[in-house]
Amino acid sequence: PYSTVTGLDDPTGLYLADGQPAPPLAADELYLDSWTAHELAAAPGDSIALTYYVVGPRHALRTEQAHFRLQGIVQLRGLAIDSTLTPAYPGLQEEGDMATWDLPFPIDLGQIRPQDEAYWDRYGAAPKAFVAARTGQRLWRSRHGALTAIRFYPPSPAHHQSLRQDLLKRLSPAADFSWRPVRQQAIAASQGATDFSGLFIGFSLFLIAAAALLVILLCKFGLEQRASEAGLLLATGYPLAAVSRRFLGEGIALAALGGLLGLAGAQLYAYLLLVGLHTYWLEAIGTPFLHLHVRWSSLGMGYLATLLLVSLVLWRTVQRYHRLPVRALLAGALDTARQHPRGRRVVLAALALVLAFALSILASMAEAATALFLGSGAAALLALLALFAVWLCAPTSGRLGSSLGLGLLNSTRKPSRSTLCTALVAGATFVIVAAGAHRQVEWADDPGTGGFALVAQAEIPLHQDLNSADGRFELGLTTGLDAARFFPFRVLPGDDVSCLNLYRPQTPRVLGAPAEFVQRGGWSFRQTLALTPAERANPWQLLQRNLGPGVVPAIGDFHSAQWILHKGLGDDIPIAEGLAARLVGLLDGSLFQSELLIAADRFAAHFPEREGYGYFLVETEQPAAVAAALERGLATYGLDATLSAERLQGYRAIENTYLSTFQTLGLLGLLLGTLGLGILILRNVLERCGELATLSACGFGRARLRAMLLYEHGFLLLAGQVIGSVAALIAVAPRLFDPAPLPWASLGLSLGLVLAAGLLACAVAAHLALRRPLLAALKAE
Repeated sequence: PYSTVTGLDDPTGLYLADGQPAPPLAADELYLDSWTAHELAAAPGDSIALTYYVVGPRHALRTEQAHFRLQGIVQLRGLAIDSTLTPAYPGLQEEGDMATWDLPFPIDLGQIRPQDEAYWDRYGAAPKAFVAARTGQRLWRSRHGALTAIRFYPPSPAHHQSLRQDLLKRLSPAADFSWRPVRQQAIAASQGATDFSGLFIGFSLFLIAAAALLVILLCKFGLEQRASEAGLLLATGYPLAAVSRRFLGEGIALAALGGLLGLAGAQLYAYLLLVGLHTYWLEAIGTPFLHLHVRWSSLGMGYLATLLLVSLVLWRTVQRYHRLPVRALLAGALDTARQHPRGRRVVLAALALVLAFALSILASMAEAATALFLGSGAAALLALLALFAVWLCAPTSGRLGSSLGLGLLNSTRKPSRSTLCTALVAGATFVIVAAGAHRQVEWADDPGTGGFALVAQAEIPLHQDLNSADGRFELGLTTGLDAARFFPFRVLPGDDVSCLNLYRPQTPRVLGAPAEFVQRGGWSFRQTLALTPAERANPWQLLQRNLGPGVVPAIGDFHSAQWILHKGLGDDIPIAEGLAARLVGLLDGSLFQSELLIAADRFAAHFPEREGYGYFLVETEQPAAVAAALERGLATYGLDATLSAERLQGYRAIENTYLSTFQTLGLLGLLLGTLGLGILILRNVLERCGELATLSACGFGRARLRAMLLYEHGFLLLAGQVIGSVAALIAVAPRLFDPAPLPWASLGLSLGLVLAAGLLACAVAAHLALRRPLLAALKAE
């Protein structure tokens, strides 16, 4: 059941059961492969009947049958098991089982047997029978032609070049042959339109910085605990370099082990992202056929970069031993932080803020928007953290009776330590807010629809005028469309150039915009060429410019041009042999993210064979009723009508999916920040056991001590959130002035959950830290 049959001119590559090459077939003869002959218990000379579908009028399927005489049985090798003899059909070749086929004609899954599945698993769509080429063309030709492929067998690369040149000379230009390196094009397309690894690396830099800060914090704690050990080694004659190498070697050994664990974690993180794309984000991506591909070179580079970063951090921290006398080390004193001039730090922070605003504004206009955006965020983050550090070092006075006052005062006890913890939280918050601020939400009066309620596409072009009663009558559309106005576009097939296409487009799809549409105007333009007074009133008139031979003016969507086509205003995009479209205007988040638009008269002049209309924009007050009437009346034309708002949300769902994946990096950074706060609380309790015991003896209960610790570290958490949020808003400042609303609700919810999770971690850490008995510490005091 559901087998394929191939018609061949030359059966070279087929071998009979005795090993001899199969001779050519007569018109009524047929070869079966050995598997099929065994299933049918057929022998040479038997009569074989083939039952198949034929496409009738109005795409109706009818069943026909042809009879052949079995000329011979061929072995399952060579050409007999070449699955490329069958053209690639979507919904068939990529399926692992015949029972999961998704085909445009009715199939009876009950006919499929286990042995059929076994054949499919081993040989795929390889044909089970072979007939003469003329017989196949007579029985199965269609309006698309009589052949599915022409196969050449040059014996060597030199013969291949000779064949190519000979064909180019002999083929008539009217045959419309074009030579394309399909293998190279397929490989290029599979690389994707946009490599988002750069964005991942950019956002990951904030996560890497947070990890480095956590390493610094842990190293400082470790050195403080082992300061007396280092002092003892130096006092007994060990050279300073040897002591430094000892501590540095221990840290690098631990970093090497941690890096190996990180390699496994990186692959797990990538795998979980793909699981999310297969399930939760499947609607946005549109395909479940994504698999994790790991290159050892990438893992090796990441591992070496991690070791280098940690080694630099360790070396910089160990250098503190070089600035301290042996007596101070023996006493365990490492708190010798140098005080930098406050005025200079404030001035540098102010300059960094100015730089952040400048880079943010440039990011909205320049091509290297990603690098400028990340640079703006980094400058703003560093500036705000520097100002916070200045505040922590400032003299503090005030009432100390309350737990809140004590907590806030204690946060300034170790300024560098508090700044590090705040920076951990700020970096994670920056990633979450910066990515979330670009999330698109649905809103009323969205200019991206251009005021059109519906967009419709037909597989078979329509030649009738849907705006006239006669045209609708010819198509059988008698009711439901009187209040609708249609704008029809001619269509030049091509690649989808929107974010819905995971592959790199080669030639974009082109629409011919009718004069009525150009005169109507509307839409929001992001960029245009210099406009004349008439064009300033209606930028769509740019499509009427004369740019010389071989070039037509075109309008596209800004996001598609930037991210998918990698083109800018004024660039040329090839759309046909000897013809290019020059981008004279770019729309801002429009319905036309999948195609380019040129004027209808230019379209007709360059593509006269593309008759009829396959794309429609519809103005109506009753979109649901009009869509139902169109799809019901024009089903035979393959027409599909979609609400314009839904089409826009489909585009934006892809963008929101990418932003969600970026926000997961912020969640990892938040995990580091929470871990840093927990470690800080435990360390502070260990250092201040005497202080806490004294407070307890003076009447402070454990609940009040826990509240004091919670206020102290909760303040650092809140400060980190505020700094990260403000830095993110500075980096996305141009987004604040867009007419599209910001997702304040989702941002507020995310920050609220982050704050709640951090406070919970602080409360748990404070509770665990205060469980130890304080009497021994009080006696020591």
